[in-house]
Amino acid sequence: MLQQTTFGAVAPRFEGFLTRFPDLGSLARAREDSVLAAWSGLGYYRRARNLRAAARKIVREHGGEFPRDPVMLRRLPGFGEYTAAAVAALAFGSRRPAADANVTRVLSRLYGIEGVAGTKEHREAVAARAEALLASGDPGRMTAALMDLGQLLCSARDPSCGVCPVAGECAALRRGDPERIPLRAGKPKPVRVYLAAACARRNGTVLLVRRRSSFLDGLWEFPSAEATTRNAAREILASKAQALRLSLDPGPLGTARHTVVNRRITIEVFSARPNPKSKIQDPKSRWFTASQLQRAAIPTLTRKIARAASFV
Repeated sequence: MLQQTTFGAVAPRFEGFLTRFPDLGSLARAREDSVLAAWSGLGYYRRARNLRAAARKIVREHGGEFPRDPVMLRRLPGFGEYTAAAVAALAFGSRRPAADANVTRVLSRLYGIEGVAGTKEHREAVAARAEALLASGDPGRMTAALMDLGQLLCSARDPSCGVCPVAGECAALRRGDPERIPLRAGKPKPVRVYLAAACARRNGTVLLVRRRSSFLDGLWEFPSAEATTRNAAREILASKAQALRLSLDPGPLGTARHTVVNRRITIEVFSARPNPKSKIQDPKSRWFTASQLQRAAIPTLTRKIARAASFV
């Protein structure tokens, strides 16, 4: 959950997820929709699918016993080099170095490792320092300590050097420029996107369609259309609405904004009415009550559209 997501966003979801899926068996048996619903709002939904797929593989191929070897962990869905090393160190005491963004920042500053974070040379230099630290003592506690240090004190901006327990050893602090280390790759330029969405109501429910694409695949969303201009998004939505036998009102009933990585999305929500003489036949569509929507596998964007339409 913490991959590419802040602790503040994860904390409210973590306990609920474990309550719903307390062990590998329950996660392996769960329907994908149930897992996505429990993950709803955290984004990067491929992580949830991989988590379920990994549980199924562990139950099927390892008798329900979690592999301890980092090499075996790498064979599980969603386990890259870092995740395999982190799980092996934190759970099983492996001495394989695990350097996430927080650990990378701490070690780069502590030892004055120059370069751009994420490049091969920088990763190798950080891994060498981490491996040396894990050579003695408890590797799980050391790895966790480095992660916590980066999360709580050694932040990317305005680090709390005055209370840092290793400030006296920090090369970056001695130089007087800890925030400069490590260098970060430039962020992609923001891209403005316009999205038009249709909110069709019927007897206290709204119509959602299941998305089929590489992004947010399998999640429920309002009928919508994206484009580089507001008018183009409206025109595409009108065509989609016609296919769903919906009549769109001319003016938007609400607006919202949403950001995904570098995409800045301006949203217009239009009221829509189903044709009483023509039943919607789309098998990927479904009517949701407000309470069902709260429990469904929907992304944050869908929640924002529902709020803009004053449905929740």
